[in-house]
Amino acid sequence: MTTRTSSAQTSWHENAADLSQSTAPTMSITLTPAPSLATRIFPVASVLLGLSLPISTALDNLLLFVMLISWLLCGEWQNKWVNLRTNLLSWVLLVFLLLVALGTAWGYGNAAERLRYFNKYAVLMLPLALIALPLTDAQKRRAAAAFGLGILLTLALSYAMWAGVDLPDWLSKNNDASNPVVFKLHITHSFFVALGAFMFFVGALHARDRRWRWGLGFAAALAVVNLLMVQGRTGQLVLLVLTGYVFIRRFRWRGAIVAGAVIAAAGIVVSQLPGVPVLARYSDGIKEIQNWQYGNKDQSSMGLRMQYAATSLRIIAEHPLIGVGTGGFEYAYSQQVAGTAAQASNNPHNQYLLTTAQLGLPGLILLLAIFVVLWRTARRLPLAEQVLTRGLVLAYLVGNLFNSFLLDHAEKLLFAWAVGLLFSGLPARRKSANQSR
Repeated sequence: MTTRTSSAQTSWHENAADLSQSTAPTMSITLTPAPSLATRIFPVASVLLGLSLPISTALDNLLLFVMLISWLLCGEWQNKWVNLRTNLLSWVLLVFLLLVALGTAWGYGNAAERLRYFNKYAVLMLPLALIALPLTDAQKRRAAAAFGLGILLTLALSYAMWAGVDLPDWLSKNNDASNPVVFKLHITHSFFVALGAFMFFVGALHARDRRWRWGLGFAAALAVVNLLMVQGRTGQLVLLVLTGYVFIRRFRWRGAIVAGAVIAAAGIVVSQLPGVPVLARYSDGIKEIQNWQYGNKDQSSMGLRMQYAATSLRIIAEHPLIGVGTGGFEYAYSQQVAGTAAQASNNPHNQYLLTTAQLGLPGLILLLAIFVVLWRTARRLPLAEQVLTRGLVLAYLVGNLFNSFLLDHAEKLLFAWAVGLLFSGLPARRKSANQSR
């Protein structure tokens, strides 16, 4: 009786096991872990940085700190490495930063100066962070919209000042209706507004909704007119170059003729407008160049730039291969102008001269390589982003002729943020009839 019962129990367990195996579901459910708090914070801070760029340096620094901490805490190190490793721009930026770091090991300048200059270039790690931890397309659109909102706020306050509204000192240091710049100095104001006008215009060209097309077109027009009201020649020159690029890209060789005609017509119209300082500023600049002499105490805008350029070229001639080291420019410059009436400087207001003076010809080659890689790799982006990227390259190529934009806070941070945003989640290599041009 016991044997029969045990045998029956064994048979029952075997049948139950067979039944469970035959009826077990073959579909498995994989639970994807929810994004961590740090992973959610990083894109939010990236978007908000676009809004703060035209407005507040203090907010910029706070958001950069938040981005750094959240980027470190979110992990995903293997995915980050893969994203960096497969992007050529990452390697060019890393090699340039490595050269800047090595440049602290030689040349002039004390330890504090070397560290200070290295920290200025360290912002180029921001695009590496955005490439390693890419944003979604929706997040990138929100970031671009945030920057556009910051430009619109700048324009609204600038027009208010021009109309006679007395703004608080923290919005504008001058409250000058003849030069209505807000948040930043006139060079930065004009450069940001020129890029904003270009972004609005490109957005209008590619907008599908007629209301957005007209709205963005109107915003672009407001930005262009504002550039004629302020004294920043850098932004005006950048806008001319970007206008030529848009026409040439759209109409090829005929675009050059159209662009020339549009610019000439605009110049004639502007010259007839009362109280617009554009032509007077360029006329004054030409006179300042003609009157400049090396070693004189010249405080004019173009006179100072001529002195900076001439002295920087002397430094480069003496140190063509490795330069005077990261942070060594100020000391080398003071040695060159010793015994003259010219004042010392730590900034030649020309990024190409500054980079070559500090890092030699290898530094200049790597700096130009960054722009070449940006231009060529842009073909892999959607059409609107491709145009924006190449416009950004042209803007900085021109701006760096008269300024050291990788040294100035707002301009270098805008470059790093915009490059990281555009190349975040760069698509795989592909050929397209529209994108091969």
